[in-house]
Amino acid sequence: MFFPYEGVDLAYEEHGSGEPLLLIHGSGAQAATWGRSVDDLATAGHRVIAYDRRGYGASAHPPVRDHRRHVADAIAVLERLAGSPATVLGWSSGGNIALALTAARPDLVRNLILVEPPFHGLRRPRADQLRMVARAKWAQLRGRPREGAEHFYRWAGQASYDNAPQEEQDRLLAHARVIMAELDPHPYGVMFEHLPMCRIRDIRVPITFLIGENSHPFFHTLHRRLVRAVPAIRSEVIPGAGHLVHLEAPDAFAAAVHRATTAPSGQGAAT
Repeated sequence: MFFPYEGVDLAYEEHGSGEPLLLIHGSGAQAATWGRSVDDLATAGHRVIAYDRRGYGASAHPPVRDHRRHVADAIAVLERLAGSPATVLGWSSGGNIALALTAARPDLVRNLILVEPPFHGLRRPRADQLRMVARAKWAQLRGRPREGAEHFYRWAGQASYDNAPQEEQDRLLAHARVIMAELDPHPYGVMFEHLPMCRIRDIRVPITFLIGENSHPFFHTLHRRLVRAVPAIRSEVIPGAGHLVHLEAPDAFAAAVHRATTAPSGQGAAT
């Protein structure tokens, strides 16, 4: 299904019934990347709304470097489709979009679930992170965007990417040019350096942070930094999973999401 919004036909799908749950995918992905999690969450009693972000999947559009555009799109999806305040789940850069959306329009959000967002990930970059960007951009300059995207995926996903089904790797690589655009320097780019921590502290809806046990130390460092700043965040570690947590541990992922929608607010301890 599609609905037109400011120069793009946003592709989306809905499954199940109950309280709305919006899924916002990360860089390089699309709605199909959620795999069986969509059906699992629908079966658990959620009305799942998954959409292709602008420039991804069937939402055909040139690459977007300014992620305020993606935030506006997500707000439009909620206003058009949710019908009531929704649980918003954002994975990877989709988590950054979910954070900015909630800060801007808390009236649309019932619960916020973050899955390894790279929030403020450029403020104190790791050496391996800088090497990855240099290798990816060098591949792009040589006319090899797929190679550049693989540098990014193997850094962010580590073994998660290499262990993913070939179909999923191909789906991610199909968005290589979009990934290369998002790695370009931009004051309002994918890492959301522009969104100050005080805006996150002002969020009053319950926030849960899900992280894979085996994910890159980069994500664990950002998680600790965010929880120190906002102690009310409830955290849950998914055993045996990396950055592609919903593909590597779908049962544990769906169970953790369901718990996040029913957990009392103010629970900050990690499990």
